[in-house]
This record gives sequence, structure tokens and C-alpha cells, in this order.
Amino acid sequence: NTTVSTTVNDTIVYKTEKKGFFQRLGEVFSPSDLSDSIVLVSTTIIDTISEENDDNDVLLNDIQFYTEKGRMEYIKQINAIETKYNNLILSDRDLSEEISELLIILHKQTLDSVIKEIEQSEYLINKNTNLSVFVSIIALLVILTFIFLIFYDIKKVVEARKATEAAKKRTEEIMQSRHKLLLSVSHDVKAPLSSILGYLELMQMNDDNNSDKSKILSMKSSAEHILSLLTNLLNFSRLDQGKESVILSNFNIKKLCDELDSMFKPLSSNKHLEFVYNNDLDVDTCVKSDALKIKQILSNLLSNAIKYTMKGKVTFAVNRGDGELVFTIIDEGIGIQEEKLKEIYKPFNRIDNNESLIEGNGFGLFVVKGLVDLLQGEIDVTSELNVGSCFTVKIPVDFVDPIEKTDDVVDLTGISMTGIQNILVVDDDNTLLTVIESMINKIGEKCVLCHSLIEFEEELKNINNYDVILTDREMGAFSGLDVLKRIKELDVNKRVVLMTARSEYNKDIVVNKGFDDYLRKPFAIKDLIQVLNVNLISNSVSVEVSKYNDDFPELCVMFDNDNESIENILNVFVNTTSENILRFNEIIEENNFAEAAALCHKMCPMFVQLEQKESAEFLYKMDKLRGADEELFPEWKSESLKFINNADDFISYLYEKYNL
Repeated sequence: NTTVSTTVNDTIVYKTEKKGFFQRLGEVFSPSDLSDSIVLVSTTIIDTISEENDDNDVLLNDIQFYTEKGRMEYIKQINAIETKYNNLILSDRDLSEEISELLIILHKQTLDSVIKEIEQSEYLINKNTNLSVFVSIIALLVILTFIFLIFYDIKKVVEARKATEAAKKRTEEIMQSRHKLLLSVSHDVKAPLSSILGYLELMQMNDDNNSDKSKILSMKSSAEHILSLLTNLLNFSRLDQGKESVILSNFNIKKLCDELDSMFKPLSSNKHLEFVYNNDLDVDTCVKSDALKIKQILSNLLSNAIKYTMKGKVTFAVNRGDGELVFTIIDEGIGIQEEKLKEIYKPFNRIDNNESLIEGNGFGLFVVKGLVDLLQGEIDVTSELNVGSCFTVKIPVDFVDPIEKTDDVVDLTGISMTGIQNILVVDDDNTLLTVIESMINKIGEKCVLCHSLIEFEEELKNINNYDVILTDREMGAFSGLDVLKRIKELDVNKRVVLMTARSEYNKDIVVNKGFDDYLRKPFAIKDLIQVLNVNLISNSVSVEVSKYNDDFPELCVMFDNDNESIENILNVFVNTTSENILRFNEIIEENNFAEAAALCHKMCPMFVQLEQKESAEFLYKMDKLRGADEELFPEWKSESLKFINNADDFISYLYEKYNL
């Protein structure tokens, strides 16, 4: 058998035509599968012939025939395929062109749409931008308008605040001026009024004529009424300014109420009223509180009760509660209308039903309420028109041990065994000079007082007549060093003793300055005795305790309970301090810190001597700041006013209790 295999390889290469820009752009959106050339490979097995060897020629011919025939058919098929392919290529080209045209149209439409949208967006953006700019301008104008209005309002507020502050300052100045005026008037009136009352008492004691006694009693009642009015005015002013303060002390409340009973019972009798006094307290009941303010509260209420009662009785009751005192004042007077009860504590409010019939100033109950509140107490009132009123006052107090009233054994100093010394005392404080003079007289020595530089210069002419010179450290126009220098120039052996309140001074410092010794203010008689080297005879006798012992025990010890000497000192203190307070007010108004400190130095020893701790601490603080800047004590003005109020209260207390 013979096998013949025929293989034909044909390759057709077709190169595509060159494409334009838009055709290639179209193919970007729709890529074509055609390549630049196409290679077709065909393998054809024409025939396989298996024959006998002896038929080779026939077989070869057949093979050639069929081979030729197959080749022709193949060529024909190839041509047909080529024709179809060319037709497909042409169709593809046409289709590609149509697609490209469609894509171009689509792209153009898309581009036009995008451009249109861009233009529309630009239009909207421009429109929104313009609108935003317009709105921003409007908002800015509104904001500027509001800012202008705010600044305008702020300006008005600032102006209003300045006006308010100026008005407040002016009001405070007016209030302060009014208070200063009241202080000035009260002190100017109290001094002669005290003298009037003193002489009236002497006249009342010495005059046996009943007619004259009646007139004197009437004058005395009028003077006491004026004094009460002044006290109420001062209390009203201090309460109105919020500058009233409490001065605590231990006192016998039973004795205070008894004094009120003695004071108001005659007034009730003059109006033919019954005065009922019920006091359930023990005789030795003592409390710690402000005696003067309690007395003022009760005096105002009792005075009103008697004033507004035309007939019937007035009841004054005192009871002890749990940590408090309960005072009840009941009258059978005109009463108070219910709708007026809430207004009775307002200043200048009259509680009577017919104002033309009864005199009154209208601030008594305002003062009462203010003082009760200051003492952290309570006041309650019930009243019925034309029946009467009942005032109940509760004051919290500390109940303390009774103040002893037993007789003490004291040493009465005798006269020096070695002779009487002549002593020259130089100081510008009248009160202190009075105290020193009383001390020197008490120990049996003699003294001459110098109040000023002129008096001192005059006494220098007779300096040999004096054994010892006592001089204050600072006295305004001259000082203790000036006194020392002048005396030592005349007689180097003359003893000069310095008196000072300065705690930093001691004997070594004083001696180094040239003095022979020193006394620290305030000093007692024993200190003076030691400095003067007085030899005394001591006698121990029983002496009745002074009436001033409750308030001034140290002063009583110093003067051996000599009421006359103590009263003399207190009288001088009241008069001198009243003058100093008036001057202090002027100094505060002048804003003169240096002069205020100098005045405090002058007043300090006596306030220490009289055991006025709070006032003494302020005076000592100011004294230590002499020569310093007031910035070290910026609140000195307010503290000074507080001191003035305390000092005025103390003076009022001395008058109320001791009629000084």
C-alpha cells in the first residue's frame, strides 16, 4: 500500500486603510477587533491512497488528478472566502464609518450638553455669588447697625453708670456730711447741755423752794428730752448709713431696768397714769451685751407708751428666757390700725391716729427696730385701735457671773517722808494731763501742767523750781527731744522723764537718747511712784468700791476708788474726745492721713487707760503708721469713721450711765 499526503499552506495578508481623526476617536469609545494585518494559515490533506505496487502509474495519475482537482477547488474556495472577506471588510468599514459618525454626533451632543450645563452652572454660580454678595452686604450692614446700636447703648450705659456713681458718691457725701453735721451739732449741744443738767441737779438739791423745784424739774425734763432727741438722731443717722456697731460689756440688767423704772415712773405720774413695773430677775443678774443700746430700745418704747396713753396704765415687764432677755411694754393708749402695723418701723412714719394732737419725730421705732436687729434680737407688736398696744422685745445675751460689790482693802498712799517734789508735766493731751495731775496729787506731790510750747517756754524761766520734768514724746509743734535739749542746756543735772506709748521703747533706748527714765503709757500710780522715787507711808483701810468699778476697774485701782478724781478725769476725757472727734471728721474730709495718725497718737493712751480695746487697737495701728504712706492702710477712712461712731457711742454711754 502507498500512502500520499499533501499539505498546502496559504497566507493572506490584508492591510487596513489609514484611518482619520474622528475614526480613531470613535474607536476610543468603541474599540475594533481588526488588526493592521490578517494572516490566515490553512493546511489541507488532499488524499490518502493505498494501492498495490503494480498499479503505481494509474495511482499516480489519479493522485495528480485529484490533487489538481482539490487544488482548484481549494483556490476556488479561497477566492470565495477572499471575496466574502473583502465584502465583510467593506461592510465593516461602512459600519465603522456610520458608527464613527454616530459617535461624533453623540460626542458633539454630549459636549454641547456639558457645555450647556457648564454655562448653566456658571450662570447659577454667578447668580448665587451675586446673591451671596448682596446678602453679605445686607448682613454686614445689619451687623454694623447692631454694633453701632450696641456701642450707643454701651455709651449710654457708661454715661448712666457714671451718672449713677456720681449720684451715689454725691449721696454718700451728703449722707456723710449730714452725719458729720449731726455729730457736730450733737457734740456742740451735748457739752453745754451736760453743764445745764449738772447745774440743774445742784440747784434741785440746794433749793428748798417747791415752786423753784417744779420749774427746775421742768427745765431738767426739757433738757433730757433734747438729749434723747439728739441720741435718736445720731442713732438714726448711723443706722441709715449702716455704721452702727455693738459695744459689749458686762452689766447688771436688773439695775438697768430699775433705773428705767425710776426714770419713767415720774413721767407717768405727771400724766396721771399708772406705771406697773414687773421684774422677775434676781438682784445680781448680769449679762454681756450692749447696755446703752438696750437702754435706748426700752427708753424709746416706754416713751412712746406714755406719750400715746391718755388714761389707764403702762406696764413694763422683764423676764429671763433661754439665753435671752424678754421685755414687754403694754399700754392702754390709742392703739395702731392693723393696716399700719407693717409700716410703723419706717422712718418718719407716725403711728398716732391724730397727728395734730401728739408731738413726735417719726423715727423712734425705726431706731428701735434697727438696734434690735443690730443685737440680733426680735421685736413683735400686737395692737387694737383705741384699746392699746403690746411690744415684745427678745434680745439674745450671755448670762455672766455677778459683778462683785464687796468692799476691798486697798492701800492709801501717804505723803513722801523726804519732802514734797515739784514736777513739771509737758503734754498736749488735756485728758492725760488731768490723769497725771490727779496721780501726782494723790501721792502728795505738786505739779504744774504745760499744754503748749508757749507755756513750756514760760516755765523754762523758773526751771530751777522743779525737781522732775515729765514730757510726752510727740506734741505736734515740739517733741520730747526738744524739751530734753532745752532743759539740759539750762541744767544738765535736771531729771527729765519721757512718757511714751511706743512699745519698742525701753529704758536703755531712752537713756541713750539722754533721758533719765521713762514711763510707758498708760501707767499706774505705782509706776509713777517708782519713777519719782517717792517714799510712802502705807495705811491699810477699808474703802467702799467706786461706782465706776464696773466699767473702769483699772482706773479705780489706780486712784484707790476716788470717785471725785475719776469723775474729773472722765469729764475731761468726754470734753477733749468730743473736740478731737470733730477735728477727726475734718481731717477725714481733708484726706490728711499724716494729721489723722498724729491725732490718733494723741488719743490712744486714754482709750487704753479706759479699757476701750477696739478703739485703742485702731488708734495704736494708726499711731504706728505715723510718717508712713497711707497705702499701707488704704481703708483708714472707713475704719476712722467706725472709730468715731464707737467713740461717740462710748461718750453717750458715759452720759447715760454717769451723767458725764
